[in-house]
Amino acid sequence: MKYYIQRQLNEYGPYTLADLQRYVAQGSILLTDMARSEGMTEWAPLSTIIGNIPVQVTPQAMPSGVVSPSVGGTVYSGQVASPQVGNAYPIPPDLHWALVLLIGWFCGIFPLVWLFVQAGFVRKLNRESKFMTFMIAGLCIELGSFFVFFVAAGMTANNGEPSPIVFLLLLGVLGGTVLYIVGIFQMRSAIEDHYNSAEPINLRLSGVMTFFFNIYYFQYHFTRIANWKKTGMLQPQ
Repeated sequence: MKYYIQRQLNEYGPYTLADLQRYVAQGSILLTDMARSEGMTEWAPLSTIIGNIPVQVTPQAMPSGVVSPSVGGTVYSGQVASPQVGNAYPIPPDLHWALVLLIGWFCGIFPLVWLFVQAGFVRKLNRESKFMTFMIAGLCIELGSFFVFFVAAGMTANNGEPSPIVFLLLLGVLGGTVLYIVGIFQMRSAIEDHYNSAEPINLRLSGVMTFFFNIYYFQYHFTRIANWKKTGMLQPQ
């Protein structure tokens, strides 16, 4: 059976009974919080649903290097987020996405530089993901293809006939772009994996927003997470 928690008219869940007992033992959910099970239509104090004796959490149950959350941890979209847990991991690059966009307007290469700042941070969270390899390979193929394309175009400009190599180079640009996009989406997966396991805030990143606005979209969420780590308050996504 699944259970739901209500705080400030917002509903979170679903949780299993074991989840609720563990979070109560950690102090992240209170026995006075309103709750209901799947079969209930009315909210009732959690204590009336799971009883007053929560399952105790042993130190071995907590991930290595993570401090047990205290009362006041934020329940967010079905997961428990605690600034104490968050502080066990690095703070994301904290620059408002609008500033990234504005600086990029005057300095065209800045968004690309900032993307690799973001990638370096995500690399600290997940060293097994190959997203950076795909991104670097894709960008190198794109730049190399553009360079050779213009050189080849200049060499064939005099005779007025396009060289077959031009079309092959266009395919290289397309291939580089595909590799770059694959890297971006692997980076998205690495971010979601971390913030739904090690630091569970139930982060969900839109595929459409990732495809079209990846640098600025990632930064929007990084700023939210950085603010949570500093203040303990996690703004809705």
